[in-house]
Amino acid sequence: MKKLTLIIVMLVAYTASLVAQPAKVKPYQMMNTMSVKPKRGHEKQFEEAVKAHDAKFHLPGTPTAARLSVITEGSGSDGWYVWAMGPLMYSDLDKQPQGKKEHDDDWATNVDPHVEAYGESMFWKLQDDLSYTPPNYNPDRIDVWGIDLKPGMREQFSGLMKKWKAMWDAKKYSFSLRVFYNDLWNAKGSDVAIVYSFTNYAEFDLDISWKNDYNAMYGAGSWDTFWKDWNTCVNSTDENLRQFIK
Repeated sequence: MKKLTLIIVMLVAYTASLVAQPAKVKPYQMMNTMSVKPKRGHEKQFEEAVKAHDAKFHLPGTPTAARLSVITEGSGSDGWYVWAMGPLMYSDLDKQPQGKKEHDDDWATNVDPHVEAYGESMFWKLQDDLSYTPPNYNPDRIDVWGIDLKPGMREQFSGLMKKWKAMWDAKKYSFSLRVFYNDLWNAKGSDVAIVYSFTNYAEFDLDISWKNDYNAMYGAGSWDTFWKDWNTCVNSTDENLRQFIK
């Protein structure tokens, strides 16, 4: 009886030790973005101030690395920029420089005087299983689709993106297909962002022939079916083109 009691005590202690161990989090990539509109006529001063700020507090190769891009065409091209930090994980946010006096004072003194308005700050998680990233990915320009999904349609939308990813993997396109899900509940904004990279505007004149490539992979008429299924899943899509500030 004593032996049985000892075994039970040992099992309880072992179970408790398992519960007490911190859960392991599978690594992921997430971007923290913030929309910023500089004062009219202050664009260059704003860009230089942000670059200097990032060089001090958001170093390349760290989770809090940051890049600034300007929306050149499309939704938000009326003066908005996008400041993006990452890739990072939520745990990295507890170690970010925001909230520290030196960092916040630098932004308040050197950047904020050139700012007219701040927009939303959002978290975007990269969906590796839906995305294609070409080698040496470091684009100067990106084409971003902001997608508002219909309620309950994320799984169906993911199925469509998996088919696109398979085509990108097979064709080895030189541009990206990076799918991000908004990690915050958002009643009126985008649920998904798809980021395509490009080098210059002339690439939009090229006959990349997605339709032919898709039909060749999935059968005649499958391209038209894809867009019918897209419209079943998607309420609306906003698009803009962005250029990174060097």
